Amino acid sequence: MLFTAAQAQAAGMSRGVLRGVGYRRVLGSVYVAASVAVTPRLRAEAALLLMPGAVMSHHTALNLWVADAPAGDDVHVSVRRDPHRTLPRIRGLRVHEVHNLECVLRVGLPLTPPDRTFLDVAPYCDLTELVTAGDSLVRRAGADPEHLREMASAAIGVRGVRLAREAAALVRRGVDSPMESRLRLLLVLAGLPEPEVGRVIYDSDGGWLARPDLCYPDLKIAIEYDGQHHLLDIRQWRRDIRRRENLEREGWLVRVITAHDLLQSPDTVIARISQDLHTRRHPLAA
Repeated sequence: MLFTAAQAQAAGMSRGVLRGVGYRRVLGSVYVAASVAVTPRLRAEAALLLMPGAVMSHHTALNLWVADAPAGDDVHVSVRRDPHRTLPRIRGLRVHEVHNLECVLRVGLPLTPPDRTFLDVAPYCDLTELVTAGDSLVRRAGADPEHLREMASAAIGVRGVRLAREAAALVRRGVDSPMESRLRLLLVLAGLPEPEVGRVIYDSDGGWLARPDLCYPDLKIAIEYDGQHHLLDIRQWRRDIRRRENLEREGWLVRVITAHDLLQSPDTVIARISQDLHTRRHPLAA
């Protein structure tokens, strides 16, 4: 599927044909038929043609571990440091030299392990972005929050290590989406008590009632993040209504937060939850 310009020339293909409408450049001198979609995986495979023995790392590895992470404009790879080697300069390819090259295979591609990936992206993230990445690596890649904290704590002389330690302390299990991570961090970084993630709620008879995204169980406050699919899927919408009615019947206060709330009016979200905590007499509510 993928081929280099040198391979095309060796097969008798002219440069004019290669640059025509039948083919497209994927990365550097690597091409593919124009009918083939250029995906993050395809770009990673192209990088391996250009850098045999490299390992996908940084944001490229993060995207391949967790599909909901942004891939970025460049493909990132890591190689073992070699003072006798001159690294190629290829537009769209960022090559990182490391002393210890860690690698695991995922769907046939060499990637840095999830915890290594977490540390690698730290210098390029803010706190919210890095915690969101950590939550996603736990959910999608099987990373362990405690191991992330241990690895960040043990790292010395690594760029972004202070942020990695702060972020690792905030990574949690059971987070269902990046927007839920952002909602939780919005509340925590505003100084509100940290809500629990994904706690199962039972009714007064011991039956399963709901599993809200976030909640303050002692105060019976449930916080749900509703993405667009909650509105577009009529069956999901009806389930949401029934579940919230059941929670309210058991004395729960349910707050629904949307992407517009979170991204366009975060101060209002903080004020709403703060008022709910005050109404329910949380001792730390301001």
